[in-house]
Formats: sequence, C-alpha cells, structure tokens
Amino acid sequence: MQITLPPHIQSYIKEQIETGRHETEQDVIVDVFEQVMHDYDAMSDPKVLEAIAQADRGETRELTEEVWNEIREDARLGKPIPDDVKY
Repeated sequence: MQITLPPHIQSYIKEQIETGRHETEQDVIVDVFEQVMHDYDAMSDPKVLEAIAQADRGETRELTEEVWNEIREDARLGKPIPDDVKY
C-alpha cells in the first residue's frame, strides 16, 4: 500500500523518529492506528458509555484537594476500589 500524507503529518512522523520515540515511519503509523483502534473499542464498552451518560447528567464529583486526600488515604489503608468507580 502506498499513500501520500500531508506535510504536517510527515513532520509529525519525522519528529517521532528524531526524538527516539519510534524507529521507523511504519512504527509511528502503526502506533497511531493502534491508539485510535483502542479508543474506538473503549467507546463501545458499556461501562464507559454509562460513565459518559452519568457525566452528561451531572452525576460527577469535583476532584478537590479534599477528595484527593481521601483517595490517598484509602490507597494507603489498602481499601479496595468500589466497583462503581473503577471505570
């Protein structure tokens, strides 16, 4: 397969190789497609869809410093993560 990519995408691919993140052009393209495919799969997960619906309904909790402290304390005590917040 041969394709011609726009200059900005070619620049991105070149940058990824120059910074050492990827070794070849093919590696960059495969990585990008795998990320897109993973994200697409996640969007069909019923738990992800329910979480989005809850957020749309305003059923969220602001991540204040107090909430972060509770999370840290629960982790320190080894408390299990409730099923309703795992996703």
